[in-house]
Amino acid sequence: MLKHDPAICIENYIGQEVKEAGIFYTKPLLLQHRRHFSREAFEVTPMEPEVGIFLPFWWISKHPLQGIWESKEIRFNSPGCQETCTQYEQVEFSLTWDEKVAQDPNAQIIGHISAATKGDALTNVPGEFKPYLGIMSKEAADVLPQYRPYDCKIELKKGATAP
Repeated sequence: MLKHDPAICIENYIGQEVKEAGIFYTKPLLLQHRRHFSREAFEVTPMEPEVGIFLPFWWISKHPLQGIWESKEIRFNSPGCQETCTQYEQVEFSLTWDEKVAQDPNAQIIGHISAATKGDALTNVPGEFKPYLGIMSKEAADVLPQYRPYDCKIELKKGATAP
């Protein structure tokens, strides 16, 4: 987490200042829902215990949801999202590991999502590969690479063996 200096005023939905808010914010985080990717920085603020994350109105305006009223399925099909919210558009933004934060006793975990179903498979990842955990999830593995004009079709012959 990064600290505002000085702190900024954060207001709730009725315009009242939220106590203990406006002090910290995140480095840009990668948010992924299926094939929709977004990298944004967020304010860190106290929330109700049953609320894990609250996406602000500016984010929902930038990434309009489709299908939310017709079914439980959320889709991001707007032309803007289909063009700019791809896995490949988001890789150019670099995050750096800050060892000082990792060793800070006051640092807090702001969230954890894992595709592992049995135990925590991510604990078995060697230290030198921990910076790449974001590309090791099941969700990331299920996304096909972006089509490129130089992709070549490979015709397979039935019953033939590979050379």
